[in-house]
Amino acid sequence: MANDWFRKTTWTKEDENEFLSKLQKAKIYNRPQYLKIQAYTLVDTNNNELLMTALNLLQKYFDDYPDDRLDRSSAFKLTGDIYYKMGKYDMALEQYNNAIEFEEIFPNVKTEAYLKFSEMIIQLNKIDHFEQVKALLLKRDTEINFPINKYIANAILSIIYKHENNIEKSNYYKKLAEDAANTENSDFRWNKKLGLVKNRNKLLDKLMRE
Repeated sequence: MANDWFRKTTWTKEDENEFLSKLQKAKIYNRPQYLKIQAYTLVDTNNNELLMTALNLLQKYFDDYPDDRLDRSSAFKLTGDIYYKMGKYDMALEQYNNAIEFEEIFPNVKTEAYLKFSEMIIQLNKIDHFEQVKALLLKRDTEINFPINKYIANAILSIIYKHENNIEKSNYYKKLAEDAANTENSDFRWNKKLGLVKNRNKLLDKLMRE
């Protein structure tokens, strides 16, 4: 799998030419996912010099396959991740929000864009978006499975309710966040350690507890 032509971890001119050549020869319904997978692979190298290349691949996806739906929300989310790594936070928020809105139209594929969006709103202290985040997290509540995601979502809700001076609800979600953070086994039958909280979010903990 590591040698797949759409999982390149470098991007020389030769890499680019080979990728584009094979992309053109691939079945048309597979091309969108190949573009997204290649972009994701470059981002996953943690080489900041490849971030713009990944963005260009995603832009090609959006330009060439505007009617694709299966990969669209994850492409928005990945674009947001790239902008976040670049420190372009408002652009990251815009892309995460694009993913959230598309998932309302096409709910067959869901991403964690809603959680990244919510976490960034708290991180950047965008108080005017607190109500949107609260509604979003409450709506997605039944979809949150991993303990790490439950911890983050409930910590954010605790912070927002504290901002609203609703101490009862703030404490309620604070307890849920703590319970999720301290969970030792997940609900997944085949991997009980999947999605556990390994490193707590210092900012969320600080805002939740102060």
